[in-house]
Amino acid sequence: MDVPVLINADALTAIRIKDGQSVPQLAKKAEISRQYLYDIEKKRRGASPDVRRRLALALNVPVSAIEAVLAESA
Repeated sequence: MDVPVLINADALTAIRIKDGQSVPQLAKKAEISRQYLYDIEKKRRGASPDVRRRLALALNVPVSAIEAVLAESA
């Protein structure tokens, strides 16, 4: 059974800030809209595997650094 993987918005924001990038800068590098990135960071929207990959590349981190794995409920 596959375990759902989501974006970890808190980790994404922390890594972006540590890297010194603004929302517009990261959005441009990841080729997504500023509003979409803002919504991801504010936990209003999720991110597809492709968007997670592009964000990780733009931040020069492994994709796992910005992902959150949902625990299985018993």
